[in-house]
Amino acid sequence: MKFSNIEINNFRQYYNSVNVDLETNDEKNIIIIGGRNGYGKTNFLLSIVWCLFGDKISQIDENFKKEIQKEKNYSSFMQQSINWTAKKENKTKFSVSIKISDIELPELRTLNSNTDSILIKRTFDVDSMNEILSIIDFASKLEIFDDESDKINFINDYIIPIDAAKFVFFDAEKIAEIANLSIKDEGSFINDALGKILGLDTYEILIDDIEFYISNLKKEGASQNLQEQIINNEKAIELSENEIIGENGLEEKNGILLKEIDDLKKDVRKYDNLISQHSKQGNSTFDRNVIIIEIDKLKAKEVELNERFNELSEIIPLAILTGKLEEVKEHLEIQEKNELSQNSSKENSDKIENFIELLFNKPPEPENSTMSLKDKMFYYEKAQTLGSQLFKENGEYTELEFEHDLNNSEKKLIADAINLVNTQSKDLFESTIEEFNEIKVKLSDLNKTLSKVDADLEDELILDYSSKKETADYNITEKNRQIGENNQQIIKLKSDIVRLNQQLVTLVKKVDINEQNKLKIQKSNQFIDVLNQFLDEQKNKHKDSLEETILSELKILMHKLNSEPNQTKFIEDVKVTILASGQGMKITLFDQDDNEIRKESLSSGEKQIYISCLIKAILKESVKNLPIFIDTPLGRLDEEHRDSITKKYYPALSEQVVLFSTNSEITPKRFKEISGNISKSYLLFNDGVNTNLKNGYFNSYEN
Repeated sequence: MKFSNIEINNFRQYYNSVNVDLETNDEKNIIIIGGRNGYGKTNFLLSIVWCLFGDKISQIDENFKKEIQKEKNYSSFMQQSINWTAKKENKTKFSVSIKISDIELPELRTLNSNTDSILIKRTFDVDSMNEILSIIDFASKLEIFDDESDKINFINDYIIPIDAAKFVFFDAEKIAEIANLSIKDEGSFINDALGKILGLDTYEILIDDIEFYISNLKKEGASQNLQEQIINNEKAIELSENEIIGENGLEEKNGILLKEIDDLKKDVRKYDNLISQHSKQGNSTFDRNVIIIEIDKLKAKEVELNERFNELSEIIPLAILTGKLEEVKEHLEIQEKNELSQNSSKENSDKIENFIELLFNKPPEPENSTMSLKDKMFYYEKAQTLGSQLFKENGEYTELEFEHDLNNSEKKLIADAINLVNTQSKDLFESTIEEFNEIKVKLSDLNKTLSKVDADLEDELILDYSSKKETADYNITEKNRQIGENNQQIIKLKSDIVRLNQQLVTLVKKVDINEQNKLKIQKSNQFIDVLNQFLDEQKNKHKDSLEETILSELKILMHKLNSEPNQTKFIEDVKVTILASGQGMKITLFDQDDNEIRKESLSSGEKQIYISCLIKAILKESVKNLPIFIDTPLGRLDEEHRDSITKKYYPALSEQVVLFSTNSEITPKRFKEISGNISKSYLLFNDGVNTNLKNGYFNSYEN
């Protein structure tokens, strides 16, 4: 599948109709769109994403989400998106059209039988605030769908799934932040994207639907009072979950705070550099830069420990319940043994009865038998007694006060929960806190020393920088405190959810389920078990391939791996782990000594390289070839890594790779070096108001 043409009409900087040919071939798969900062590269990318996903653009890129938040809501954001010149000319509509070719289309009566291309067009009217999505058969020029939901589903199923769009349209510099996600969030992120690309999400949705069906079956026989209790309990769980992961929830707030902290840290670094540049430092016995470097190292370690503690805090509710869960597990094991014993006894008893019946009451009988009826009955009863002693009573049976009514999925959930707690060392809690406190003390001492150094500074400008830096540091501390409070609230809410789910299970067990519904529930749980088994098999099938591709790409792109044999290598191995139910996947990096390399400890450039390798690995598993659109393609990479990713990564990433770059990233020299892979190149130019494109690149600029 390829995006062969894009037409932008009165959208943001793009006045009237701007037509861009994006055709590529096997040898030349790269298109480069160059432009200075502010000329419209990001808005070009935004136009494509908006055309496909409309009001869902905030789910794809954090930058788009921030832009919408600035304008309060999506409608206001769209209203501000009409080109300024067009607005002055009283034009009220803007649109974006994408021609998509080489696509496998579903068999629809509205489609021309020979077509392999469609046109997706989205239009917005700022007067009526009306948005229209059209999907047109390019051959017949006819609209394919009437229903809006059909159009959305078509784009999601046949063009680009929204969960996979993060890997198709992205800012290479910003996407590196995935490396900073917690194990759970990263696992979920990878799981969602891979699930969409492989088509596994359909089965996961089916499981959710079946579980909802089972839940309704269990509630059918409940009294009105019991139904109300169940509904209230479900609402309480939903409210708690929304407070954590919903729109403007605690996790989203923490994400915003982390972004703000990152910006403040940049300010701190800027003020530190300015202070160092203007500082006399003549009277100080301390090297200010050395102190700053040490403080930065400790702060980085502090962030790492915070992350570790957050990961550990995720299992606190489970750890609290581990004892109870172990009891339930042991109870279930005894219950299963009893069932096996009963079944075995019943089976043996039936066999004995059948044997005796055949022996005494069925022909043939001995000729001229003189055995009396009394003798016959004696041997009949003796055979029964001996059979019972020998076979019937050989099973073990333990008397239980009650029996758990749990399906296989619920039993697996308990086992997964116990395993999750057991795999996390409880000693880590204490050691993490102890190490955290030590760092706090060291930071306090270093900050005092730094204050003494800064006290020697006489320049008013330096004092101003110091004041601004102090304010930024204070704001960082405050925002970290807010994150800590939010995390505590998240832990409490998760504990509440565990408790409410237990109550819900108890309430549902009180419902008198009729035999017909019991059978339906049994069959439904069997279907779920089969589907879960299938999903696990599929994920395990692709696990080895992901490991191989990520490691292979890291070895190609990270220059530290090309070191001399006697030097320490960087990343030696990659392991992909399928986490407990619903947790997705975990990717772990190891050095040559088999020690884990925490992704938070990687530099910004190394994170970008790692995520780039992850993206390629995920895309490689796709059942269809997807086009890739990348803003800031070289981001924070050093020169050596820039060469590697330009020459070795992008030419092999996809059949169609569109890069939005400045001349400081892909320089004219670097452009020339990869010209054999470039199908087309465009340069954005701006007249002070509007942006347009011309063929070529920054040929007039020197390297």
